[in-house]
Amino acid sequence: MDRPNALTRYLKSTCGPSSTTRCPTGRTYWQQLSSRTNNSTTTSTGLTPFYANYGFHPAAHNPTVDPPRNPGSQVYSHWMTQVHEEAKEHLEKSRERMKAWADKRRMKAPEYEAGQLVMLNAKNIKTKRPAKKLDKRMLGPFKIQKVISPTAVRLTLPKGWRIHNSFHVSLIEPYRAGNQVPPDPDQVLRKADPIEPEYYVQEIMDSIDTEGDVKYLVKWQGWPAKKHWTWEPYDQFDGEGAKAMVTAFHQRQPLKPVSKEALEVLAKTKTRAES
Repeated sequence: MDRPNALTRYLKSTCGPSSTTRCPTGRTYWQQLSSRTNNSTTTSTGLTPFYANYGFHPAAHNPTVDPPRNPGSQVYSHWMTQVHEEAKEHLEKSRERMKAWADKRRMKAPEYEAGQLVMLNAKNIKTKRPAKKLDKRMLGPFKIQKVISPTAVRLTLPKGWRIHNSFHVSLIEPYRAGNQVPPDPDQVLRKADPIEPEYYVQEIMDSIDTEGDVKYLVKWQGWPAKKHWTWEPYDQFDGEGAKAMVTAFHQRQPLKPVSKEALEVLAKTKTRAES
């Protein structure tokens, strides 16, 4: 829990409009409130925040005897290790209780396999339709490219969809054709609604090497202002036209950083020119 937020909520409950007591202010009161909060046992760890950090509870009064200048540091370190182990055990038990409670309402995910057709939940995908409530709830069907783990799969998505193609199994469900003939996945990819406008490369303006990762400064068609130019890696250039622009850029600027893929294209271009 965020301790400052906890203090704020405490003040709201004790100093609200319905409170009959005057809301105290001042640094001293805040220090006392903070000390009292940090010395209260939490449900998750079974310890107070102060004890979990320092291994002892603060004194509620001013000590009459000065503490020793050099307490047994090794003993203290060993003691703090035990305190942290105890806090860890409490947190683990708390996590297990929360998991057991959540599992009661969870359904076991279906077992998927590569090549299977699934529908993709559209709640996290922004399409070009004017209103979300008029949009499709499920998109697809799409073919599973790879089962990454029991909880994640990689889908074959349309090339125009510039989003990551790995999804949690909670966002997909098996495609059920019913009495209909299952659609051709390739046709679905071609007719899929665009989820964002297409951008086309107008010119490559510069390149930069950041710890071996070469990126290109792209000027996009329809976006001439420099503030709209973006740095992109070579693998983001899908079309042959964009890759040809990268090649032309390096032919004009041979001393600029070049990516490994672009270097291979340049070598092939030079070989063809010499032959």
